[in-house]
Amino acid sequence: MLVRVLICLALLGGAAVPLAAPAQAVTMEDVRRALADKRSFEAFQYLKELAEAGNSDAQYELGGFYHWGRVGAADFTKARHWYERAAQQGNVGAMLGLAVIHGHGQGVPQDKAASYRWLVLASSQHLPPEDAARIADARDDLARHLTAEQIEAALAEARSFVPRPE
Repeated sequence: MLVRVLICLALLGGAAVPLAAPAQAVTMEDVRRALADKRSFEAFQYLKELAEAGNSDAQYELGGFYHWGRVGAADFTKARHWYERAAQQGNVGAMLGLAVIHGHGQGVPQDKAASYRWLVLASSQHLPPEDAARIADARDDLARHLTAEQIEAALAEARSFVPRPE
């Protein structure tokens, strides 16, 4: 397509303009630097770009920006969207974010079974022992409020979960 445009320009007598060099890709390091420099809105913009491109860490962080209202009012619907995308890729932080959203009914009806399901999925990932213990404690506390069928359904889902990179 670009060749056709250049040929058309040449036929019309226009001079072909050299193409600009592509902009350097934004990285999570750029996000961290912006946050350290207290440039939250710039970090938010970087996160949006990275999250839309499929970066699960950026999706999780962007979900957190929306969840906790870091650059405006909290938006639980958008938080849930980005957490879900990251969680489907195996991001444990996003799984925990979804457990909080469902457990507290933030933007959705309160659903302790869904919260438990996300805690089970998070606890089934490879985690440092201290993190695994904290998640397991929260999961086990929540299990006291569920039926055996709800618990078994969550365990079955965890057994069949396979992270899918975007």
